[in-house]
Amino acid sequence: MKPADPRFIACRAPHPDARIVLFGIPFEGTVNLRTGADHGPHDLRVASDSIETYSPFLDRDLEDLGIADLGDCELGTGSPRARLDRARDEIRAFWRPRLRPVMLGGDHTATLPVIEVLAPAIPELRILQLDAHPDLREEFLGERYNYASAMARVMDVVAPERVYQVGMRTGAREEYRRKTPHLYPAHAVHPVEAVRSLLPELRRHPLYVTIDVDVLDPSEAPGTGAPEPCGLSASELIDII
Repeated sequence: MKPADPRFIACRAPHPDARIVLFGIPFEGTVNLRTGADHGPHDLRVASDSIETYSPFLDRDLEDLGIADLGDCELGTGSPRARLDRARDEIRAFWRPRLRPVMLGGDHTATLPVIEVLAPAIPELRILQLDAHPDLREEFLGERYNYASAMARVMDVVAPERVYQVGMRTGAREEYRRKTPHLYPAHAVHPVEAVRSLLPELRRHPLYVTIDVDVLDPSEAPGTGAPEPCGLSASELIDII
């Protein structure tokens, strides 16, 4: 792991007793629109310095949680799969049961190596995806390991029945015709209501939440690589979380 400089706000250096660990996967695969997702982990850490550690929504303070910032996975060069393999191996080296991971991407493909480590260790794992796109293409721009195929690759590891997709507002026809069991597009049900209806199910299992910033409306997050109108407000996303 490459040490983070700066560390995310309220995070301490790596520590064996930490129960919550934050780390980055600065991955960017083949891109046809805006680039820069690989700067995400660093830029999010820099931006975190401008916020308070205390949340009035939850009446909790990050300073009280003992979060450790492990730094970023070192991906090197090579094919997308080779770089993701290096991330997976670095995560596997620090992962232990009952550890709570917080991953900063990176394009959405960065979710895959995390799930490749967690899923074998947590058989009952469920995944909640908050995203403007299903990310279910078998390949995109000639590549299977791509931001538009991220959840298709996740479903190669975790059964589709354990993946809940919420907030979708666009995508290719093929993605919607896959008929995955738990796809809740925004035109059919508001994302806040969708998650609320799923809570009884999700609360019964370990849950990994993956958030693509484009689930937010472009007025809230204009810098995303694939902005799509009619997204969530920041307050709605906070409500879901």
